Amino acid sequence: MGSADFLLQNKGFKDLNATDADAISSICTEESFSSGSTIFPEESAGDKMYVIKNGSVKITKKVKETENTIAVINPGEFFGEMALLDGLPRSAAAKASSDTVVLTITRDNYMALRAKAPQTALKIVDILVKVLSNRLRQANKNLEVISFWIE
Repeated sequence: MGSADFLLQNKGFKDLNATDADAISSICTEESFSSGSTIFPEESAGDKMYVIKNGSVKITKKVKETENTIAVINPGEFFGEMALLDGLPRSAAAKASSDTVVLTITRDNYMALRAKAPQTALKIVDILVKVLSNRLRQANKNLEVISFWIE
């Protein structure tokens, strides 16, 4: 399945039309990672985001030298999106939980898309903001639960 078809069939990208999917597909590359391999380490330079086509990815964060899993990302979901928006170092690490195939969008390619197809780029930002908002809400709930048990 091509990148454009994959995006159009994915519920997370339901607001895209065929023209948007083609434009995004034109800036994507496909990468494969074997189970257990590091996709990017924590604090590394953030230069691209990833959309999982097949497989799964574990997002981890080191706290007091202990690696903690903070999320598991599955097909159709994305990670590393903050790099697209701010270009800052990674706040967590990503490791393939199984053999995994991803679509990648570099920050440079995204910026080129903004110049060439600003409406499509805006749709990407809308998608990212919705997911980031949901993740923040979930983090707030998790913090509430943690603080209950600490007190």
